[in-house]
Amino acid sequence: MIRNTGAMGVRKSMICLSTALVASCGAAEASDLARPSPAPLNAAWSWTGFYLGAHLGAGFGTAKVDNPYGPSIYGDTIRVPKALGGLQAGYNWQLPGSPWVLGVEVDASAIDADGTDTCLAYSGQFVSANCRAREHAMGTLTGRFGQAFGPQGRSLVYVKGGAAFLVGDLTITTNASDYINQPATDFSATRWGWTVGAGIEHALSSRWAVRAEYDYANFGSRGINSPNGGFQQTPGDINSLIDTVGSPTRARQDAHLVKLGLNYYFGRPDGSSESGGFLPVKAPAVTRWSTWQIDVGARYWYSHGRYQNDLTLSTITAQQNHLVSRLTYESEGHSGEAFWRIDGPHKLFVKGFAGGGGLVAGKMTDEDWFPTDPTTATAYSNTYHTKVTGTIAYATLDGGIDLISDASAKLGVFVGYNFYRDRKDAFNCSQIAQPDPEAFCGPPNRLSISQYEDWHSLRIGANGSLMIAPGAKLSIDAAYLPYTHISALDIHHNRTDVGSKDSPAWGVGQGVQLEAILSYDVTPTFNVGVGGRYWAMWATDVETAGFGSPVATQLLPIRVERYGTFLQASYKFNVN
Repeated sequence: MIRNTGAMGVRKSMICLSTALVASCGAAEASDLARPSPAPLNAAWSWTGFYLGAHLGAGFGTAKVDNPYGPSIYGDTIRVPKALGGLQAGYNWQLPGSPWVLGVEVDASAIDADGTDTCLAYSGQFVSANCRAREHAMGTLTGRFGQAFGPQGRSLVYVKGGAAFLVGDLTITTNASDYINQPATDFSATRWGWTVGAGIEHALSSRWAVRAEYDYANFGSRGINSPNGGFQQTPGDINSLIDTVGSPTRARQDAHLVKLGLNYYFGRPDGSSESGGFLPVKAPAVTRWSTWQIDVGARYWYSHGRYQNDLTLSTITAQQNHLVSRLTYESEGHSGEAFWRIDGPHKLFVKGFAGGGGLVAGKMTDEDWFPTDPTTATAYSNTYHTKVTGTIAYATLDGGIDLISDASAKLGVFVGYNFYRDRKDAFNCSQIAQPDPEAFCGPPNRLSISQYEDWHSLRIGANGSLMIAPGAKLSIDAAYLPYTHISALDIHHNRTDVGSKDSPAWGVGQGVQLEAILSYDVTPTFNVGVGGRYWAMWATDVETAGFGSPVATQLLPIRVERYGTFLQASYKFNVN
């Protein structure tokens, strides 16, 4: 099978980035870090100086393709979740005797991102296309304006804006095997745009600072040609299919990014007279249970989900852009979970959560392209299901180490495991692309299709927290999933033309998981909080053994997202 070696290279580089962040930082500070932690400085902190740092993060974007033929029945907006990691460098200048800070910064990130959707579907008589967006790298050149605050001015809140670039490609491919020889439109280039953002940074020592940042980037509109296609002059008539010529159109892209970063400031004192520190080379002596802290709590998560699988023509990866079918589920869920974190001596920690709940609402679309089928020739079918119900279950376990920490902030790295299970049933089918509203649906108000899948993922990431006000803390957890395995089952309950109604699938991919929490200490041991969570996994190397086949017959790229807000409460135990 042909593999996407470029994407594999990006994934390897992102894994190396996480490792390099730990190794390079430790080497830079080794001479300073075995010292004991003395009393903090009373002098005001200054943000003036050059800095170099690294970041990890996650994001979400869209690529929107205009339809030159008229309003679309469905599609045209490609969802593009992404994992990212990279470097930043800049210079700050703090006005003398003032909290105001000016700066300039350049950054660059490697990106792992892959998304698809239907394009050009203006009629059920037209053989519409599959649009696919992939992103490989992104960078910005920005000015910054901020204000220092907090004890000694060691915290900085800032806004930024400037230029941005994106390296990626967008392809538009006519669907169905009858048109596999039609050339796809492929646009690969570096695109320029603009970006704005905001963040908060905290100095943990004379040289090290941790930051959390949100950025929005817009890369404007560009011209692109749609590919040749086909039009069925008479619905259902195999002999009325004629070729069509592509037309010029335009595509627009943007991105929302959240980053967790670490900066090293040059030309600063060695930090011998301040608290904090970075991963002591020799940890202080501790008793077996000293400095242990245990947090336990509960959450309610209100979430939305999106599941999509693209059924391709064969098991050849190079042909996975030509589709014969696509299933897209959207769902609304309520779930509860328990979570915990244990911090021990030597800055080690273990954290995790486990939960589950129900899917209470949603919708599903089942798209098919079979323009030359001898019995039911249809250029494009889209059956819309108005009800989706089901269940979800999930669990995460991570282990890591805090690289830097003080009373106000900390930053750590971790490795871990995530399990995610999704069970969905779709009801109430109606046809929205063909004249007959019951075409390919059967009797109304009954179960049509079920989709089950289990994801097992390796997590590599960073976890940071920062006190932004007395009693108030912002925490961010960003994880890249360099390896995720999916096992899935698609059940078409109403099919009678196949040996089995079941289509199992299995394969591997990547993903990203991001979580941000704002919590408040009601008492020294009890806190409450509100947060947001975004999960995305995409697996392009998935095979399916369709409807009773003993061997894999087709590729089935799968993409899933689940995101939403949650409320939580937790209690802290100190074990001495």
